[in-house]
Amino acid sequence: MHTVRMVTMTMRRTVAAGLRPPGRFTVRKRRPSRIRHITTMKRLSMSTRSRLLAVALLLLAGCGEWGHDHADEVHDDHGPEPLVYTHYSGSAELFVEFPPLVAGQGSRALAHFTHLADFSPVTRGSVDVLLEQEGRTVARFRVEAPVRDGLFTPVITPREAGRFQLRFVLTSPQGSSSHDLGEVSVFASGEQVVPQRAPEQGEISYLKEQQWEGHFATEVVAQRGMRPAVPGFATVLAPADGGAAVLAPEDGHVASGRLAAAGDTVAAGDVLAFLVPRLGAGADLGTARVALQRARSEKALRQQDVERLQDLLELGAVPERRLFEARQALTVAESELAAASARLEQLHSGGDGSGFALRAPVAGEIVEARARPGAFVNAGDAVFRIATPERRWLEVRVAEHFAPMLPSASGAWLETGDDEPVLLDQSTGARIVQVATAIDPESRTASLTLEYPTTGGPALIGARHAARVFVDRTSPGLAVPRTALVDDGGREVVFVQTSGETFSRRVVETGMRDHRWVEVLSGVQAGERVVSEGAYYIRLAAAGGDDLGHGHAH
Repeated sequence: MHTVRMVTMTMRRTVAAGLRPPGRFTVRKRRPSRIRHITTMKRLSMSTRSRLLAVALLLLAGCGEWGHDHADEVHDDHGPEPLVYTHYSGSAELFVEFPPLVAGQGSRALAHFTHLADFSPVTRGSVDVLLEQEGRTVARFRVEAPVRDGLFTPVITPREAGRFQLRFVLTSPQGSSSHDLGEVSVFASGEQVVPQRAPEQGEISYLKEQQWEGHFATEVVAQRGMRPAVPGFATVLAPADGGAAVLAPEDGHVASGRLAAAGDTVAAGDVLAFLVPRLGAGADLGTARVALQRARSEKALRQQDVERLQDLLELGAVPERRLFEARQALTVAESELAAASARLEQLHSGGDGSGFALRAPVAGEIVEARARPGAFVNAGDAVFRIATPERRWLEVRVAEHFAPMLPSASGAWLETGDDEPVLLDQSTGARIVQVATAIDPESRTASLTLEYPTTGGPALIGARHAARVFVDRTSPGLAVPRTALVDDGGREVVFVQTSGETFSRRVVETGMRDHRWVEVLSGVQAGERVVSEGAYYIRLAAAGGDDLGHGHAH
């Protein structure tokens, strides 16, 4: 069965890469290799086995077109394993495989280059393969472009045997990336080739083409600053100093016509709607006019008193206290006049003098509009709510058990339903505006309020989210992205990339959670790479899905 598989996979790699089959096509029996295997034959269904066998037989039959006698080409465990390397620079990943190097013979390398910025294949650029000794370049082999996205196939043809340093250098529009693969042997003849490097092992195979086509990324396991946090529930509010409610001054119904709507941006004083008083309330208009006239007369009298007492004080006929009292009375009269004038203006602003204009008290965005044409409202009802569009408050409530920790809080993070949680701390422009000093007697919770820019957090007022409040100093911990964790049968696992196309499933024990990072207490080591995007597809490949494991498209 391994012979059939090697024929099939080798033909796939050769044809897909756009290369002509070699002069000799050797079919050899060998142990399963991490490069060739995607799922084991034990996992393949009987129908899949039959299809593979049929394809292999067709390929074997078609080999006669190359004009070779297969009787001379089948060897039992004759060929050595190819050399396989995975190397990371600051900007690119190299995954390469090639036959052992023999002096005077060409060895075609299959070099896969991936941009680490977005884990996409390198589509432009050149690759140089350098053989070096004692710091000098002995031989250089170049390809000017990939044969297809991500795949470069330089041919390495050493002139002499020996030990050399092997280096791959990618030059692309994004910059240069150097990959030092260490020391490699060049043999004098094919008969002298000995295994140099054990193939890298991994439980699961997931090909570069699959990685490039889907959502895939990895992250290095490293020590990171982790902040302890306590759970709570958060509610989005309008800032107390950046919003207002527009209340109905009287019982009545909303007049028909254009009304302000939620989402509208308004300036202070803008008319939002008109409120028509209910029957019997129309007498308020006459009362307001009388009140205005009375206020004007009162102000005039108080003004005259001040002027008269000023003259008498200069003559020494009255004490200074009398003038002081008169000035106070004038101030009160002026305030009453202003209030009466505003009241009458509001009554007249309905157009025909029969309605109240509901005006915006502050500039901002209308976040709630309850006004509907003809709808009846009671005096004191909130018809509109206005908030500044730039800021929001977040009230987080935690159990009273955690209340003593709140004074040391430094921020919070929210679960909003997106893959990425929302971070609200000093780094994102958020700040703590108040910490409650009492426990709510009904909910038995304590509260913390943060202010943040709407560009960095939820803007929908009234929305509720699960939250965690940072309550202690940062401490180092080994961490992985939260997206790397997969629930596999009730256990948290991650998938560690052991080489370019192989992965290992690891059960991990987790600790504290800090925004997008999760502390890992066991299961992985610093420096390993875990799958941070696309872990679900690796899990499917591990389960042996036929669609995820077949055919390396080289």
